[in-house]
Amino acid sequence: MKKLIIPLITLLCLRMFADVGDVTFVAFDTETTGFSPARERIIEIGAVKYRNGKIIDSTHWLINPGIPVRNSHVHGITGYELTGYPGFADTYPAFRNFAGDAVLIAHNASFDVRFMAAEIERNNLDPMPNPVINSLTLFRRWYPEAGSHKLGLLAETLDIRVETTHRAEADSETLLKILDHSLKARPDITVQNIALTANGTYYFDGTRKK
Repeated sequence: MKKLIIPLITLLCLRMFADVGDVTFVAFDTETTGFSPARERIIEIGAVKYRNGKIIDSTHWLINPGIPVRNSHVHGITGYELTGYPGFADTYPAFRNFAGDAVLIAHNASFDVRFMAAEIERNNLDPMPNPVINSLTLFRRWYPEAGSHKLGLLAETLDIRVETTHRAEADSETLLKILDHSLKARPDITVQNIALTANGTYYFDGTRKK
């Protein structure tokens, strides 16, 4: 993979030591044609932007995978719906621009990052340098007493009203509503504290830092 842009890496490193109120988070989620990053493809990316206690932007991209969609029963997206949409290589720059220098967060991040990394390498693209925090690990440690750490069920446990749908943008918004609820109870926490609690960060070049 191509080298990451050094100035942005430096900026993102500084972000990790900042107070959460000074940092933009982007929650993202992917929907895919199946479960193997080597054989399957991303068909949707949802992303929601959060800063200083507020959701400030939200969007999603549908992606033509060029192969059959094998698991429409999971997300409700069919191959027919994706006809005419661009492929990953043409969609990735828009996601990258949306994320900017934000700290990324995803639920079960290893799944989404592995798929993103595979698509980036397959299309010979530059990997984004943004760190990705795994909210699944984070929420398990913050709420060990919860019966389930699936986003919808955890939101219900915390009495947070959300849209219950298995689509990328909606799931990203649910994640941020839980994060916002959690941060209000931890006003002095830093991004580094969050990353440590989540057992480190993932990166789109395939690496992980603990």
